[in-house]
Amino acid sequence: MRQTRTRAVPVTAAVAMTAVLAGCTTTGSTSADPGGGDAATATKIRTTIDVPAGFDPAKALSLPDYQLARNSYDTLVRKDDGGLVGGLATKWTNTPTSATFTLRAGATCADGTPITPTVVKGSLDRYIDPKTAAPDLPTVFGPGNKVTVTADDAAQTVKITLARPWGDMVTGLSVASTGIVCPAGLKDLKALAAGKAKGSQSGPYLLEKSQSGVSYSYRLRPEYKAWPAWRTKIPGKVAATMEYLVSPDPTATGNLVTSGQLDIGKIDASGIPRFDGVGGNSVSISRFSDFYLLFNERPGTVFADAATRRAVAQAVDRAAFTKVVSKDTGEPSTMFVQKGIPCNDPGTSFLVPKDKAAAADVLKGKKIRLVGPQVVGPAGAGNQYIQEALRAAGADVTLANVDVGAWVGTVFGKPDAWDLTVFADLNFLGSIANPLSHFVGPTVPEGGGNLGAVKNPVLNKAFAQGAEATTEGARCAAYQKAAKALISQVDAVPLVNDPFIYALRKGFSAQMLGGSLDDPILRITG
Repeated sequence: MRQTRTRAVPVTAAVAMTAVLAGCTTTGSTSADPGGGDAATATKIRTTIDVPAGFDPAKALSLPDYQLARNSYDTLVRKDDGGLVGGLATKWTNTPTSATFTLRAGATCADGTPITPTVVKGSLDRYIDPKTAAPDLPTVFGPGNKVTVTADDAAQTVKITLARPWGDMVTGLSVASTGIVCPAGLKDLKALAAGKAKGSQSGPYLLEKSQSGVSYSYRLRPEYKAWPAWRTKIPGKVAATMEYLVSPDPTATGNLVTSGQLDIGKIDASGIPRFDGVGGNSVSISRFSDFYLLFNERPGTVFADAATRRAVAQAVDRAAFTKVVSKDTGEPSTMFVQKGIPCNDPGTSFLVPKDKAAAADVLKGKKIRLVGPQVVGPAGAGNQYIQEALRAAGADVTLANVDVGAWVGTVFGKPDAWDLTVFADLNFLGSIANPLSHFVGPTVPEGGGNLGAVKNPVLNKAFAQGAEATTEGARCAAYQKAAKALISQVDAVPLVNDPFIYALRKGFSAQMLGGSLDDPILRITG
């Protein structure tokens, strides 16, 4: 699964590539991190990845971009169960308009350059520069905000100041795209994008070799000591080599794990019985992508009418959709975000209730062009379920169940070519503001992120109030009001949070802490 972005708007995407995967596990000792556990005998982890678009963290566009950036570029903070922990920063203080980070002592770049506040400032200044066009900039610091970074090398602190409040700033600085690029990388941005800027890395791994579309191999820096201060116990040891192989599809990935050609591989829910406790293998299931229905409400379209949108919500059985998409390993969502996200209301009273008879009264004979990415369930089974549910209500539904490239090209680039989509959203920020941002402001052709040309004044006002709130209580009240305005006008229909499932060979583990999507922690346990 990949993610692309238009300005501040995250969108899930995926690329399936065919490759010949091979490799062998070496033996020896590994470098330790604070994870604990017994000494590991293997030194390599072989896992799967989709094809990255590039290696410059600030330019991250897809999930593999973020995952590989995490290898090489440390962020100031990291997500852990129960909240944030230190990364390059050991402590911080913050207000709605500023944050001051105290950096850890002794952290160095790959070329030995000390990571000082001035080094951090240089990386962040480049990140916020409009010329960089960092896709995550509005997500991290707030849409259109003015950001000022100051460094105090004597005090070992970096201060970030915002012109307007943005309560998600510190959390935003845990996202891999904000990883600190050392001076060597800033001097050669072309080499940085290609993964060849020697000395640019602030993180634990160096890209040693790559074959585009096939494999990417990373080597651990032996001198690296700046591991996060995890509260959660991390079993096992870090790998001396991380080898990422582009996998053809979930079933083939499972076969490669079974045959011993991969150690950790992403599979779908249908593959769980093959690994869960079978032959010493196991599975790791983490909350991940949020699926919801998104309507094209442009004038003249079938869903410019709120009653027709409501009928779609009445026709769809969310529990049935969850079963089709994730074999009940997913969790039905209520506010477009996973369980545990701050400000989420897990209630259901504000959702449109299922009413197939009422839906049929409205939808009979309506022509609907449904487009969905094939990542929505095995081979896009979730898209097919939506089509059949609407057909059962009498609608005439054509389905484009397409690869993600075609889906992005249609939903983002051809506003007159679709009526309804199953939107697959990666919420790297872990904030309810993330999905809401898809429905406010200018449309995509106008340079914004409003995919469906939604016009919802209550939503717009509440979202703006949440963005600039100075207390957590006020922020949550505003964002919940915004989400309920979105649901009551049926501009979108929340469906399910779909899991990320790893198949694990015996002796390997995988975790995603605190709802992080871009920070899989892979370890060798035996």
